[in-house]
Amino acid sequence: MNQIKFFMKFFLLFFILFLSVNCNAQKYALLDQHLVQPVTYSNKVTSADKFNDLFPVEKQMMRQFIDALQAIENKLSTKGPFDKAKQYEAGCAKFTGINVRLASEERLDYVLTSSCDNVKISMHLCDAKISNASNIYFIKTWIKYIQSYLK
Repeated sequence: MNQIKFFMKFFLLFFILFLSVNCNAQKYALLDQHLVQPVTYSNKVTSADKFNDLFPVEKQMMRQFIDALQAIENKLSTKGPFDKAKQYEAGCAKFTGINVRLASEERLDYVLTSSCDNVKISMHLCDAKISNASNIYFIKTWIKYIQSYLK
């Protein structure tokens, strides 16, 4: 009788362990481009996310994504002429930048593009039409927004 109880407990423990290992973890963090909705997590990116202005980033690549944002912010903070705009990549998210020379100052223009689950979503991160100071403010705010919701 004790052997049967032991095997039942062992089987139950093994079954629970098997289920926990084979559960699907949430793969993507969906960032609201307008900083209104909280960051949500999902296993799949859909065209509805594009419609709702949610920008997907692979959850495991969030640290690299934030590092790229901080590097762009630091570059914008420097005075004087910029080096050629560096391109960044964090999983399925790509940062594409160009330098724009104006009469008064040099500015950076960065577009973020994410191609996850065959859904391509783009957003303007840093717009050359806007002052560097305003772009810095947006990027700093976006970093704080992301960090406040990290799991």
